[in-house]
Order: sequence, then structure tokens, then C-alpha cells
Amino acid sequence: MKDIPPITPERDSILNLGKVLLVAYLLVGVSLLFWGALRADTLLARDDNPRVLEAEQRIQRGSIVDSNEIPLAFNEGPPDDQQRRYPLPAGGHLVGYYSILHGTNSTEAGFDFDLRGESGQFWSDWVRRTLHLPQIGRDVKLALDYAIQETAVEALGDNNGGALLLELPRDGQDRAQISALASQPRYDANQLDDTFEELSTAVDAPLLHRVTQGQYQPGLLVQPIILASSVDQGIIRLSDIVENPDLPVHVNGSELRCAGQPPDPATWADVLTHRCPAPMLELADRIGLAGLDVAFAGFGLARDPVLEIDTETTPDQPLEDPLLAGIGQENLSVTPLQIGLAMSALATNGSLPQAQIGAAVRDEAGEWEPWILDEPITQATGPAAAREVRRVLPEHNGVVEFSPVVLSGPDGSTNAWYGGMLAGDDADYVAVVVLENNASEAEALAAGRALLVQVQP
Repeated sequence: MKDIPPITPERDSILNLGKVLLVAYLLVGVSLLFWGALRADTLLARDDNPRVLEAEQRIQRGSIVDSNEIPLAFNEGPPDDQQRRYPLPAGGHLVGYYSILHGTNSTEAGFDFDLRGESGQFWSDWVRRTLHLPQIGRDVKLALDYAIQETAVEALGDNNGGALLLELPRDGQDRAQISALASQPRYDANQLDDTFEELSTAVDAPLLHRVTQGQYQPGLLVQPIILASSVDQGIIRLSDIVENPDLPVHVNGSELRCAGQPPDPATWADVLTHRCPAPMLELADRIGLAGLDVAFAGFGLARDPVLEIDTETTPDQPLEDPLLAGIGQENLSVTPLQIGLAMSALATNGSLPQAQIGAAVRDEAGEWEPWILDEPITQATGPAAAREVRRVLPEHNGVVEFSPVVLSGPDGSTNAWYGGMLAGDDADYVAVVVLENNASEAEALAAGRALLVQVQP
């Protein structure tokens, strides 16, 4: 038997060193397993990971085009340093922005999965990364018509506010395609990284999507909605006589009366035609908060609309005073998109349509695959009530219009609104405009009509 060498201080030190090295190797192995497998996603997602920045700069993001395939956003530059470009400034809030520093917004955010070229399949993504293949995004076509979008921007002029045009194709799908969406003030997405801090702190909030997120008191914009709901429930008939429709209504020191002189005797139809507030107080008192909740919920004013881009707003407080709520004051606030969809329900068959921005996404074969935002359609009111209310609204050159100037604050400030409905050859169109801190009905009328002129048959 071979003799075991005696343990000497030197040999003891070598054994101890070996143990230390073994433990160290084990710790390194465990660490590599932990960070390389179990926490790989966390490590890759760190903001200070240069590999993330390098990988992001190599993504060949898909283009965004309008309904006529006019480019609204595209990538350019060398493969390892891709830059996003926005060639047409009127695209603005509808197209949004993409920034490595500040993320995505609007359409760039809503279609980010397709624009980045994500597959959602682990193995195909793993093979692409392993072989260092370029990540190529898919192009997105919008329902937007850029010529109308330019008109919407021009129609706002120097006013802060929003302009919207919805197209309601007669295909039985109850879809409202957004043909134009403009918000003022605007920003230049090409300069976003340089101006973001200024934009995000500006008092006039240029990054706010006023059409989808701007919150405004609706005033008598709720009048057709409440009347349609009341007719549908059998509470009133538009032919019923209304006593003293032009009585003054006082709100926050301001006196509100009919926009025009109603006939004597007057009916509910005349109340709507002449935009009289006093009878709405009596009707709101009769139907109560429960009846108002039914009307507002039915026409989509009690929830944020579903859309590819962000429509989230600050939730309204519960209604407390039915009288003020009956004339669109109190705790109720709306976005122009909500008003556009509510008017669309009157324009068609009483169902609340589903709005969408997207029209198609290009597939791997280079063909446009139709895009449908598949959300359930709800009923705002019965078809008969919708048609009856629409029939008594004022009409100008074939366009049904409703354009109140709305008290918007305790200081007496006002917003001028326009809502118009046009029956085209193949589709119905709804235009909505809000001009902030404006008391000119004529200016709102001109802005809204400018949108509808481009789609008149």
C-alpha cells in the first residue's frame, strides 16, 4: 500500500486553497445560471444595458401610411443606427412618436407589436437573435386620409382644441373609421428627444390628445342624447307641448337661454332645434339621476372608448345634481371622440359604433391584411328614437348640425363646439370640432363644415 504523505503546513495550505477555489467556481456557476437563465429577462430590460440600446437601434421598424399609402412615419439610416422620421407634420397626434428615450405614443404605441416585427413565438425569436438576423417590422396602414387631416389642422387655426372626422361605412359592421384626428397645439415628433422636457411641462399641454383624452364639459351637447333616450323610454314625445321654453337658466353667474326664438306654442322638437336649456332642467328632474345614467351610459359617455391608442381619462365623479347634469354641467366631462361616437349612433340605427384607427397590416408576403378592432357593439337607443331626433336637428346644405357654445368653467369661459352628420353615397360621416376658450358659433361652424365639404358627394 502506497504511503500517504504526511500532512505538512504546505500541503494543508494547498488543500485549503483548492477548497476555496472550488467554492468560488461553484458560486460563479450558480451566478451564471441565475443571471443567464432565471433573471435573463430582468438583466436585458435594464435601462443601463448597452446591448438593449444597440438592439433597439438595429430594429427596422415598419412604416405607417395613410389610406392612400402616403408615408407618415418610416425608418432610415444604416442598419446599426436606425432613425425614425415623420415627413408630414399634420400627422401629429394621430401618428404619435417613437423614441428610444421616451417610448412610444398614439399609433406608434398601439401598433408597436407589428411595427417592431415581433412574432410572439419564442423559438422563432430565439433563432433570429442567435443568428443575428435583423428584426424587420410590418407596415401599418391607417384609415386616415391625409388630405382631410391637413384640412382638420387648418380648420383649428390658432385655437387650441380638437377636430375629428369619422367615416361610417354601410357594410353592416358598425365600424367608425377615423379619417382625421387633429389636436392643437401640436409638436414635431422629429424633434421630440430635444424638446420632450419642455413639451411635457408646458401649460398648454401639447402632448395631450385633445380628441381622445381632452376632457370638456358637454353643455347642451347632451341635449340630443337625453331627448333620444327619453323618447326611446316613452317618457316624452317630440311633439309634446313645452311651456315657457325660453326661461333663463343661471349657472355660475352666467345666464343661459335658447340660441334662437322658439315658436309659441313650442314642442320638444323646437327645444332641440333652438337649443333651449330651461326645459332640460324640468326633464332631468322628471327622469332623475337614474334616467340620466341610462342615457349617458347608453351613448358611451360614462366610459372610455376602446381604441388602438390611449383614451384613458380621469374618471368623472358620480352625478349629484340632476338639474345641472341635464344641461351638461355638474360632474360630467366628455372627449370629442365620445361626442363623435354618440352622434354616430344618431346618424345610423341607434347602435354605438366601434371606432378604429387601423385599416390593414402588411403580412410576410407583402399583402395588406385587413385590420379589425373586434369589440362588441352596444345599443345606445332604439332605431326609431335615433331617427326621430336626427330628423329635427337643424340642417344646412344636406348636413345635420348641432353647434352649441358651452359654458366650460366657473369663470364664465366657453368652448365652441360643432357636430355635423352627412349621409354620403357609400358611407355616413360625422365631424366634431371643439375650439377652446372660444365663444364664436360661426367659427366652430366654419371649421366643422370645412371637414365635411371634402367628403360630400
